[in-house]
Parts: sequence; structure tokens; C-alpha cells
Amino acid sequence: MGRAYLAILSLYLAVACIWPPIATGDLPRARHKILTIAHREPDTMDPHTTLNQSLMRFVYRGLVRFKITPDKTVTTAEVEPDLAQSWTTNEDGTVWTFKLRKGVKWHKGFGEFTAADVKFSIGRVQDRDLKGNKFAKNLEAIKEVKILDEYTVQVTLQAADPVFLLRLVGYQQGYIVSKRAVTQYGNDYAWNPIGTGPFYVDQYLPHEKVVLKAFEDYYFGRPQIDEVQWFDVPEDSTKMIGLEKGTFDIVHPNVVTPEIVDRVERLGMVIDKRGPGGQQRFYLNQTQPPFDDIRVRKAFLHGVDRQTIVATLYPKGLAKIATSPLPPGYFGHIPVEMPEYNPALSRRLLKEAGYPDGITIRNYYISNLYFYPKVMVMVQEQLKKAGFNIELQLVEHPTYHEYIRKNLNPFVLYGGTRLPDGDVWLSLFFHSSEIPNPDTGNAGANFAHYRGIDDLIDQGKHERDPERRAKLYHEAQRRIMADAVCLPLLDVASTTVRNQKRVSYPFDPEYGEFALHYFYNYPEMLTLIR
Repeated sequence: MGRAYLAILSLYLAVACIWPPIATGDLPRARHKILTIAHREPDTMDPHTTLNQSLMRFVYRGLVRFKITPDKTVTTAEVEPDLAQSWTTNEDGTVWTFKLRKGVKWHKGFGEFTAADVKFSIGRVQDRDLKGNKFAKNLEAIKEVKILDEYTVQVTLQAADPVFLLRLVGYQQGYIVSKRAVTQYGNDYAWNPIGTGPFYVDQYLPHEKVVLKAFEDYYFGRPQIDEVQWFDVPEDSTKMIGLEKGTFDIVHPNVVTPEIVDRVERLGMVIDKRGPGGQQRFYLNQTQPPFDDIRVRKAFLHGVDRQTIVATLYPKGLAKIATSPLPPGYFGHIPVEMPEYNPALSRRLLKEAGYPDGITIRNYYISNLYFYPKVMVMVQEQLKKAGFNIELQLVEHPTYHEYIRKNLNPFVLYGGTRLPDGDVWLSLFFHSSEIPNPDTGNAGANFAHYRGIDDLIDQGKHERDPERRAKLYHEAQRRIMADAVCLPLLDVASTTVRNQKRVSYPFDPEYGEFALHYFYNYPEMLTLIR
């Protein structure tokens, strides 16, 4: 009740703040352009450790960015200059020299962006001792970073990396932070973010909102919007009421249900759909009973009705049944054979494995946010018919991430988006170096504790021929499914609902933009119409 009350209270406070009575003396205030967004509060504003990347693009940038193509679409397959103005590489692709953009300023008077910030940021992401760091794997190919001068940095790789430039995009490990700011704030940097992006954080009110202001010195030009108010609104129903009443301009639903689609159409608003989207999937920990037995893992896979999940939660083409543990839109994707829904077969497999009366899993933790509870409740009912009795326990989203990295769940429901290449995805979710281990502090996401494709991933990192590299990832996908360590459920677009009568965006709502942040790549291009 407390959180719901706070959300509704925030809603009415927002209305009061955004649309006060306009008197003659208030005209300058009336012209102040405020964009209101209903989303979730990030767990931290440190881009190298946060679970919520959506807000980071407002504040931070990387050396390169996803390319805006001549036909005015955004692709995640190519890059163009951002904080780096240009770059060159040697013949074998192991030494990269970046010329940095001059005159770029950090927020709040933290000086000028230089090569020292690049070297510091890369080293910070590579530091696995950094609390909450989840992206060290993505920069392990970097051997050395040299500062050649104030605006030139040279990066030497362990070996040629076919997706090196993609790793430097402003996303997760690619964000550049201010060395001076991180050093000065120390542990308090999480809520004192300093970036070079189009907006800076002006105010943070816990569990209510984050207020951002336009950065006058943004190097690509000041945004049209003066202020962004990012409200922490957990409930989709509250978000949609706020959108309908005009309190919110953009909302990010936890799950875009058929009811939301119908409501958006009735209101004359628009759903912005972005690829490549995210994949929802299960990982089965093959090192812990009962899933150390492949018959039990196969029983689980055959006990989940993926078709019904998609038809119920994501009709009208909102999602597609997954065809591989590497999603479509990622380099190396290939459809592979998926297990059919067959609860009778599940029971036979459990009986063969020594569980004639089925299996009970107590205290199974599940996040109370986003798609997690809706999907898991459906799966819980389906698995009962297959011989699995799952006793659910709802927890806060950050707690869920903490618990699954402590290996407290024998199987893990997870979703996400990563740089769209087989190397990045397979390395983070299936390489043995990413097996979570609370004793060593490894906060990786290989929740299956799988070691079966290390050889293919390692070969792919050094293979420069695209066709041969793709074949390695094809084999990896087949092995994952043959070993029954993962069940891909569905692939769903990243979506937000926008009041197009008030806010415009230059890209087509129907996949005109590919993005990885669960939000807009270029929030500075959002403009208020009135």
C-alpha cells in the first residue's frame, strides 16, 4: 500500500507542479519546456554498475554512438563518432588510435573531457573489484591504454576483436565518466553523476523523481527541452492514468498488455517500438540438484507452454516465440530446434530421474517488477502439470539480482538486451568466466553455470572472417539447447508509450530506431510540440 500511495501522491504532485494556474506574471515559466516521464527510479546513476540503463543516455556518452543512417533510422550494427572525432587502426586490428573531440565540457564545472578520462573509464570497467560491476567481460580484450596527448588515446588489444568499436558505444561498459568526479565523490558518486551528455542531474528525490536540466554546453547543441522530470512509478495502471490525464508525456510500461494497446489507440497516442528488443528466458543451474540431471532439465523445458505465454501476455504481435538462445538481430543468430510443450513427457522424465512424485522448489525468489511476476505466475501453473511445484516469493528488483548472483534460485528467469553480436551475448550469459560466485565476488550472468561452449566463444573472439565466426555461434546455439541449460521464451520489442500530440521524435515508431537502453538512443532529439 505504501508504494502505491506514494506513486499516486507523486502523480498528483506532478499535476500540481506542471500545470499551475498561469497568470500574466507567469508567462516566462509557462514557456519553460518540461518533459515528464513515468518509469522506474534507477538503482544508481553510476553507468558502469546500474541495472537500469534507460536514464543513462540523458547524462553520459561514449567514444562512439549508434549510427543514424541516411534514411533516418538508427542501427545498432554500425557506429559513428561521438566523444571520439575520428580513429585509425593498424593492419592487424590490434592497435586503435582515437582523436578526441576538443572543447567538450563535463557537467557542473568539472572541467574539460580529455584522454585521461578515457583511460580512467576503461580501467574502471575492467576492474572486477568495482562493486556492482557487471560489464568487465566486455572490455577484457583491451591490453593497454596509452595517453599520447591530451586529445589522443591509443588502445592496444590482446588480439583483433571484430566487435571492438561496438563495445565503445555509449552503453554499459562504453560510457565515459569523469576521473575527477569519480575520485572526488568516491562512494557517493552513485547519486552525484557527472557526464558530458545533453542533460545533467539537478535533483534526486528518492522514490519520487529525478530532475534533469538541459546542458547548455552540450557539444552537439543544447536540447530543445529545458527540463526532464523522471518519475518513479511502479504500477502500469498509475502510469496510464497519468498519460491519459496529461501528467506524463512518456511512460514505460512494465508489460505492454492488450489492454494498454487498446487504450493507446483510443487515446490517439503511439507506442514506440525499438529493436532488437529483449529476450525473456530461463537458465537452469546444471551444477545444483535437481537440475544437475539432464532429464530433469529436459522435463522443465517440456513443461513450459511458450505459445500460451506469448498469446496471453503479448498478443497483436507484441512479441514472438524465441527460436534460439541468441536473439534475432544479433550477429550469428540462427533458429535452432526448440522443445515442444509436453507435460506428460515431463512427468515421464522426472520418474526416470527418480522423482515419481514430482519436485517441490521452496522459496523461489522472483522480482516484483517488469515482466517477471506475470510470466512466473503463468509458468508456475504450467509446471504443476509437468510435476514441478514452485513456491514463489516476491522480492524487490535489486534484491532479486542480488539473490540470483548468490545462486539462491536453482533456475533463473532473466531478460535483457546487450550489444547485438553473438560474442557479447554468449560471453556474458554462457562463458564459464561469468559464472556468479559470491565467494569471489563474481557477479556474472551465466546462471546455468555452463562450460560447454567456452571453446567456441574463445575461437570467435579471434576469428576475423564473418562467415566462419557466424558458424561458431551457430554451433554454440545448438549445443546450448542440446544440453538443456536454457529455455528461451520470447523476443519482445523495447517499447514506450508517447503522447505524440505533445512530444515528437524524428524516427518511425515502428522500429525506426534500434536501441539497447529500453529507452530512446537520442533523448536530446525529443521535442515538445506544445
